Amino acid sequence: MTPEQAVAIACTALGADPADAQVLRAADAITVQLDAERVARVIPDADADTLRVLAAITELDGHVLEPLGEPITLDGALVVPYPRITPNGDAHRDLGIAGACLAGLHARGRAALERGDIDLPAFSPHAIATRWLDQADAVFTRDERARLLDAIDTAWPEVAGPPTVIHGDAHLANWWPASADWWVLIDPEFLSIGPAVYDLAPLEVVERRLGTPPSRFPSFLAGYESADGAVDRRSLASAIHVRELLSVAWLASRSGADSELALRTRRRLVDALERREGSWLA
Repeated sequence: MTPEQAVAIACTALGADPADAQVLRAADAITVQLDAERVARVIPDADADTLRVLAAITELDGHVLEPLGEPITLDGALVVPYPRITPNGDAHRDLGIAGACLAGLHARGRAALERGDIDLPAFSPHAIATRWLDQADAVFTRDERARLLDAIDTAWPEVAGPPTVIHGDAHLANWWPASADWWVLIDPEFLSIGPAVYDLAPLEVVERRLGTPPSRFPSFLAGYESADGAVDRRSLASAIHVRELLSVAWLASRSGADSELALRTRRRLVDALERREGSWLA
């Protein structure tokens, strides 16, 4: 689905004027601003798991941004209305509150699982990477693809801990500082059941590989541990490794015919497989 098609579908489904609409973000789902108060998430090829995710949000006590109304199916896509907010986590130097709020989500998720109130799919990095790699046949050789998936399969069992509800993509672009002491996660397409420590990895990878020093991850981790106890460092390292590999697979899916982007993706794959340090922006 093209961004232009997503705009047309969102405006038709929710009665908005296409002349006022604009695309805010285009990834697996496309976020369309409809007006000053509403956005729509347009999700192509939505399946039963997508509906399970939307149903679960209401059980999470405001830790994940709730839709404005019921989703609408149109032209094979699911259109979900949300309030228009500004996810400006990047403006904050200390991310301790975000870490504490993430710990709150995990605590709420564990309690909901114990009560049987949550029905979500298990987080599967192998399946996610495979979906993205299937869109990137020209980027990696068969051997490189196999090495990437094998590395995920080796590292993922080492991401230990009791299962809870995880957001699955908790980097700063998906955080909304709703108030001084309450940060809310948006874009819940990867909401699922998995080990809590994985949710720390997206921010670490972005800060170390794609950010500018000094990293804000230490304050995020300290805030999390202040609310939920010490994080096992070996499990965290494995979670970070899985996240780096998924980031490479995602970038490959976006390469298309861009040979320079494909070359950059291949370099990132070597860095991730060999656990090299350094920025990915160099």
